[in-house]
Amino acid sequence: MTLYLPTERLHGVALPVSIIASEPIEIPRVRPDSGPEAVLLALASETSGAEMRELDDTAALRSERDVPADAAQGIDVAHRQAEYFVPIPDSTPDQYLTFSFSALIAPGSDPAFYDTLVELFDAVMGTFRWSYA
Repeated sequence: MTLYLPTERLHGVALPVSIIASEPIEIPRVRPDSGPEAVLLALASETSGAEMRELDDTAALRSERDVPADAAQGIDVAHRQAEYFVPIPDSTPDQYLTFSFSALIAPGSDPAFYDTLVELFDAVMGTFRWSYA
């Protein structure tokens, strides 16, 4: 797992965001003769706000949601979360990566600010490329 945090201020503002890239995880196929796309479609049917995207010619599942603060569940601060779930091409068994973006939501703040931060994350993910060593 890799955690990315901004360390410099942008126009004097410390951005309250993070990006986490997971280690590969294995998920069995929906059916023996199906591929990763079937897993993505099954997840999409269970995930609110999910949509199919493509990253470097690979199908991916993208979702976005606002997570309210809920002290009872250990969530101290509301945040906007966007995630990409991406199968690793030609992996055997099938493996997937998750890229998760979170931005803390300050009370009374302008939602357009968080929309822009998510757009920035989408732009970063749009540059994603597979590298084969």
